[in-house]
Amino acid sequence: MDFQSSVQDIDEVTKKITVVVGKSRVVKEYEDSVKQVGRTARLDGFRPGKVPRKMVERLMGDRIKFDITNKLINEGLRSAFEEHKLDTVGQPQIDLKDMEIAKDLEFTAVVELYPQPAISNYLNRSIKVGKKTIVDKDVEEAISRISESRAELKPIEGRTQAALDDVAALSVSVQIEEGEFSRPEPFVDQLGLGRLSKEAEEQFVGLSIGESKDVTIVAKEDHPNENLRGKKLTYRGNLHGLYSKTLPTLDDAFAKSLGMGVETMDALRAKVKEQLIQEAEDDARGESQSELLNLLIKENPFKVPSSLVDDEIRGLVARYGFAGKGAQPESIDVSLFRPQFEEVATNRIRSAIIIDRIGSQEEIKVEDSDREAMIEKVANQNGTTVEAAKKALLDKSRIMSFLLEVRRTKILDFLMAKTKVDFVKPEEAKK
Repeated sequence: MDFQSSVQDIDEVTKKITVVVGKSRVVKEYEDSVKQVGRTARLDGFRPGKVPRKMVERLMGDRIKFDITNKLINEGLRSAFEEHKLDTVGQPQIDLKDMEIAKDLEFTAVVELYPQPAISNYLNRSIKVGKKTIVDKDVEEAISRISESRAELKPIEGRTQAALDDVAALSVSVQIEEGEFSRPEPFVDQLGLGRLSKEAEEQFVGLSIGESKDVTIVAKEDHPNENLRGKKLTYRGNLHGLYSKTLPTLDDAFAKSLGMGVETMDALRAKVKEQLIQEAEDDARGESQSELLNLLIKENPFKVPSSLVDDEIRGLVARYGFAGKGAQPESIDVSLFRPQFEEVATNRIRSAIIIDRIGSQEEIKVEDSDREAMIEKVANQNGTTVEAAKKALLDKSRIMSFLLEVRRTKILDFLMAKTKVDFVKPEEAKK
């Protein structure tokens, strides 16, 4: 047998594999490689394919050993994975003893395995979730936001320093604790309204056009992003311009101009209320899923491979621009971002694994109708045709992630159909 392997447990998701490649296989690979190189080698003074073997070994022997060692390690690992039925993630950590042609090749590899926990007690659970009731005040605030988005901006003349209530055109990047600054994003809004942070915006008062300033705050406990609450946030703002704002008149002409298919302000209010109710329903559905998954994470503890967590952190950092503009996930130094993102990344991975394991335990299959329903949903969300959505989603670069999303959506729907959700006021859900 060319390959012999054994497995030693380090922990529930980490194994140490020892692989021995028989001497005869090592010699054969070396001899075949020397002959192949000899047939193609070109060297002054010799015809093609006529370079003496000793010269081939002297000039190219190290390269030949390197290539066949890599080949035998890869084949040995594949053989071990198949023999011991190991579903690995990440890159193996290889430890190779000296490679000698006349001896067995022996190496070890520390590998991480994809977790396969048995998930229990996931059916017929009861959870309490906050759900917002839409009232007239919410509708008027939403219309006010629409009005703000249609405001007419005029450059302020005769003044270059920002004042409270000015509309400031800033480019802003964010640093969380001592991490890296995110890539700059445009911020155009009235200073003091608190869209960025009221406390931070007030510190930009007095900044002159063309200047930049760093302002630091501690995120309050009601910060929209719960992962940032209590953390030090530094906003780096570069001021590009200052504007005054004139709001449109809220009349039927305004309602018609929005392109929402309404003719009057009353119809606009009804339309906006309908949208807010749907948003509240969607938010409550998402919160219900998160609450159930958090419960299952707590009750079904299992170890998550560090390589999966690191990949998830890289994805989060790249998605939110904290590694700088255009940064590729594989180039991100994870150690810089673990303090901020490790917990959320770990729980995201645990949630995905729990969903997948429940799907396997319940033998949930994806049918053609499930795929078609998801394609139609995406088309409606993006305002495109079903055919256009299908072409994009079934592209070879996206189809695997799309099918995975379809399966996980179906599993979550199955779980939520068997979960009793008690909807309460948002403030009551936190008790």
